[in-house]
Amino acid sequence: MFASSADWESAADEFRDWTRQHVLLSAASLLEVYLKSISTTALQAKPELTDRSLTNVDGYRFVLKKAKPPSNWKKALDSQVNEFVTGLWADRFRQLEIVFGKLPEKLKVLEPALQNIQNKRNRIAHQFGVDAPRNAPWDNISHVSVGAKDCESAIKTVSEFISEADTNVFGHIVGSHEVLAIYHHWAQKEPNINQYKVSGSCAAKFCDYVGQLSGRGIGKDYVQEVIEYYESL
Repeated sequence: MFASSADWESAADEFRDWTRQHVLLSAASLLEVYLKSISTTALQAKPELTDRSLTNVDGYRFVLKKAKPPSNWKKALDSQVNEFVTGLWADRFRQLEIVFGKLPEKLKVLEPALQNIQNKRNRIAHQFGVDAPRNAPWDNISHVSVGAKDCESAIKTVSEFISEADTNVFGHIVGSHEVLAIYHHWAQKEPNINQYKVSGSCAAKFCDYVGQLSGRGIGKDYVQEVIEYYESL
């Protein structure tokens, strides 16, 4: 129970601030998960970007367990990906360009906004840790102020980064990785897979499976090309 309407208004303001903090933290986390996932997939698809001795080796043979990568490859890949998802955004962009080549200008202009999101995210995280400005453990925590515009800006910036990176940085490298991965798992567990291959109905059956899985259709001709590529590995 609140002693006065002023107390209630103060609590409501605090709740809104917590909600906005959550939105900003979620946007920052989404971006880190995306960047780690997509860069890992791209480096798996083109292992020579991590190890020049693997030039012209199809990385999907490693991904789909059809070949064994060098013993130190996974460690080197993880170390490289870590440079994309930690530190200042200026350093992250520099590392991305070293590995993947010149980045689109539409991506690079987002650096100040991305750094601003990271700075706010770090301040919010630190306020709940040992850096929280409290004289005693039971004292109230001083909250980092996050406005509605901060949330809108963060969501817009993260969306623009993902869209541009997907299209012009990672897309042509990753290709049909997701479809390949789904087909691999489906083919491993489908008891009638050999019968489908012999009858030529494999692509149609897989299209049905994807439709049931996601509720979205997928082109049969495209699937057939993916299957032929998979079988050639």
